[in-house]
Amino acid sequence: MPTDAEYQRLLAFRTRLRRFDQWSRQAAEQRGLTHAQHQLLLAVRGSGTGRGPTIGDVADALMVKHHTATGLVDRTQELGLVERVRDADDSRRVHLRLTRKGHRILRELTDVHLEELRRLGPMLGPMLDPLAEPIPGSEQVGTPD
Repeated sequence: MPTDAEYQRLLAFRTRLRRFDQWSRQAAEQRGLTHAQHQLLLAVRGSGTGRGPTIGDVADALMVKHHTATGLVDRTQELGLVERVRDADDSRRVHLRLTRKGHRILRELTDVHLEELRRLGPMLGPMLDPLAEPIPGSEQVGTPD
């Protein structure tokens, strides 16, 4: 059975995740992107495929349906951040690549995200350690026995 301290660490961790997500959304908005568009740029750049991911690959990475990914790519392409490139070996396949502008914006967002994660790292570590002491200020009053 989980201990009070484990519940407290789980709550603190989830709260930090939500705060990070909210901060990330604001960072994207400051650069004229939606949170989903930022995630798309990251999925394209981080795919690790030489030719670039397909829309299906991006849909898998973002955990959305293919048609949702297609619409997101369309809107992001209109902003000049991604481009579709036909596969040289199979013209039915289309790969996604970041444009120069897409690379620049993603690099800016990645720089601030890595900085924020470095800042949060020392705080997150104890939350994940099952043997850690309770987080100060997270004690609950009147918990049932």
